[in-house]
Amino acid sequence: MRRTPWATYVWPGLPQLWSHGAWSGLFFAIGFAALVNLGLATSLLWSELFTPAMRILVWLAVGGFWVISAVFSYRWHRQYPVGLVTAWSEGQFRQAVAHYLKGDWFEAEHVLVGLLQRDPRDVDATLMLATLLRHTRRLGEAGACLSRLERLDGAEKWELEIRRERELLQAASMSRLDQDGAGNSEPAVEGTEKQKHSQGQKPAQAA
Repeated sequence: MRRTPWATYVWPGLPQLWSHGAWSGLFFAIGFAALVNLGLATSLLWSELFTPAMRILVWLAVGGFWVISAVFSYRWHRQYPVGLVTAWSEGQFRQAVAHYLKGDWFEAEHVLVGLLQRDPRDVDATLMLATLLRHTRRLGEAGACLSRLERLDGAEKWELEIRRERELLQAASMSRLDQDGAGNSEPAVEGTEKQKHSQGQKPAQAA
């Protein structure tokens, strides 16, 4: 997990979005953007529709929202310090790798899903989950996981691995199609042989 740049603290909600991908950060960011737009509109676009006191009230609301969000961000990072969360994530990832190497697919997936719930932008965990899903023959989910991974920041470092995983996933899909085709053709072949056998018996019975 990346450290939170100090520049993100300028805009409410960005610290939570950057460090943890938290929905609360998104709500704060959108709410603050709406208030700033309202303040700009009352001061520049529709100034004649609002009294000076109303405009001042809007900008006071913007300032108050910023102060509240700053306090919230401070308390958030006191509760979820980045270094502590990073250490926890690394420990969980090592545990997922250990389960994966032992073939404990369920346990490995459980740990990886927990990691992604805490940080949906965890590139390493997403790639490993896609590989695990392919191994467990859940090819559709694996493909969706890879597509999500390709949109994440930092996925470039795994470009070759992602491409290789795409190739393996395509090969697994083709193999499944071949198996399904072979399974569907067997009843048809058996039916044809039975039909030929019955047609061969009819003249003998007539004789």
